[in-house]
Amino acid sequence: MKDVEVILGEELAKHFSLQVDLRVYEDLLVKLEKGDEHKMCHLGRVSLKSPTMVMINFADNPAAIKWAKLAIQKSYLNVTPQHEGVVLYLPVPRMTRDGREQLAHDAKGKIFNEYKKALNDIYVRFEKKSSQSSTKPDEERHTRQLLLDLKHAMETKGAELIETKRKELLTEMA
Repeated sequence: MKDVEVILGEELAKHFSLQVDLRVYEDLLVKLEKGDEHKMCHLGRVSLKSPTMVMINFADNPAAIKWAKLAIQKSYLNVTPQHEGVVLYLPVPRMTRDGREQLAHDAKGKIFNEYKKALNDIYVRFEKKSSQSSTKPDEERHTRQLLLDLKHAMETKGAELIETKRKELLTEMA
C-alpha cells in the first residue's frame, strides 16, 4: 500500500503542477497502425524547445508521427500539434484561473478514483490470502477488519494529500 501512496504522490506532482512537465507528454500512450500501444517517449524524443513550446522529434521513427498526432489530439492536453518534417511542436497552453480550477477538479476525480481502485485491489488480494491461510473464523474476521481499517486510513490520507495539492494549485499565480 505504501507503493500505491508513492505512485499517488508522483501522479499529483505530474497533474497538479503549473510548470511544464514533460512526463505528461512522455507517458502519453500512442496506438500504432498495427494496434500495439507505445509510450510517446519510446517513439520520439520529447524535449522543451522554449517555456511555451514542447518539441517531439520523430527522426528515429517517422512512421509514428501520424498516430502520435492523433493521440495528442484525443488526449486531455487540449493542444493542437503542429507538424513540421519529422518534428511535432506542441504549444503549452497558458494557465488561467479557470484552467487551474478545471485541472484541479479533473485530476482530483480521476487520480483519487484510480488510487481507491488500486487500494481495493490490494485489499481483495490480501483478504483472499488471509482467508485461505487462517483456520479460525475469529482470526480471519480480525485480519479482515485490520485490512479494512488500513485501507480506510490510506484512502483518508490520499484524500487529504489531494486536497492539499488542490489548494496549493488554486492559490498559485501563473
